Parts: sequence; C-alpha cells; structure tokens
Amino acid sequence: MTLIRLIPLCFLVFVSTASAAAPLPRVLILGDSIYNEPAKFAANQLKGRVEVVWKYAGDTSSVLARIEELLGDGKWDLIHFSCGLSDLHYKDPSTKSIRAMSKQAGGIRVTTPEQYEQNLRALGKRFQATSAKLVWASITPIGDVPTGIYDSGSEIEYNKIAAKVMAELRVPINDIHTLISEQRDMKRPASGDPYNFDRNLVRAPIIAAIRRKLGLPVEE
Repeated sequence: MTLIRLIPLCFLVFVSTASAAAPLPRVLILGDSIYNEPAKFAANQLKGRVEVVWKYAGDTSSVLARIEELLGDGKWDLIHFSCGLSDLHYKDPSTKSIRAMSKQAGGIRVTTPEQYEQNLRALGKRFQATSAKLVWASITPIGDVPTGIYDSGSEIEYNKIAAKVMAELRVPINDIHTLISEQRDMKRPASGDPYNFDRNLVRAPIIAAIRRKLGLPVEE
C-alpha cells in the first residue's frame, strides 16, 4: 500500500523538476554595434524568462558569408535582425576588404541598392528556414557626416528596399528609424560619427518586440 502511494509522489517530483529545468526561449539579435548595449540591457531586463544573445552583423554580404557561424548549432525562438549601416558607408575600391574611404577621395559604396535587395532576400529566406520567429529592424538614421564616409539620409532608400523585401517575406518591421528620427536632432557633431545617438532609444522597441513575438506580458 505504501508503494502505491510513493509512485505517484515520485512521478510528481520528477515532473516538477523537469518543468523547472525547461530551457528558456532564445533570442538572437543580429545588428551593428548600435545593438550591443541595448541587447545587453534587454538580456538583463528579461533575465530568467528569455535568453538574449547579440552578435555583430556587418554588411549583408559579410553576414551571408558567416550565416552558419552566426546561427550556430542551437535553436532560436526569435531572430531580431538589422543590416544596413555597413552596407551604406564608402570604401576603398582597390581592396576586397572593407577599408573606409570618403566619397570625395574616390570611395565607393559597400553595397549597391540592387545587391542589398538580393542579399536581404537571401538572409530572410535563410532565417525563415530556422523556423524561428523573425523581426526586421529598420536602419537607424544617418545625419550630416562631414567625413564623406556616409551620405546623409542614404538609409531612407535602403529602408524602402528592406520594407519591400520584408513585406514579400511577411516579416514584421521594428521601425527603430522612425522612433529615433522623431526624438533626436539629426545634425551630427564635427566627428561625423553616424553611431552617435542615445542607445537608450533602442532599448524599449527591442524589448517590446521580444515580448510581443514570444507572447510575454507587455508590462510586468
């Protein structure tokens, strides 16, 4: 009689332990250096509920070349990705590697609009093959850059290309570009740093996208 009572009790303990050890949903944030700090912030805010990992993504051609390495062997529940700033800057045309060179000095853009569209479509399809949920983040704003490494506002054309591709692939867009544009002065300092804006502006939309796509409460 005692044995009959112990069996269900042991079963309940086993189920409880297995449940407690269930893996957290995993989120991969692929983006340029702008996303490093916001991704770390998101990881801290969602600690114990979501595993958030940031990996640097440069221009789209480089991401395609490294795609298997970036995805790794594990399963991702959500991939939040953005590529564009590195595609838009000007480089030395005499080298295969990407070495910055101003347009005035003869630099050429890293990625043409046509190649950008082709690359984004290939990336989107590869990410879809993982069965992860996907979110595309629009390219952040580029203001006045006296160094000639970027063209002010050039991201607008590439964001339109991305919007077209994402609509085709049915991938939702996290419109970080509009959010930042509405909350900051687009004039750049003399350094012409295209990454120079408050990263705090990127935190909230990333966390909101993660919560929404994984079905977590919007506020806790």
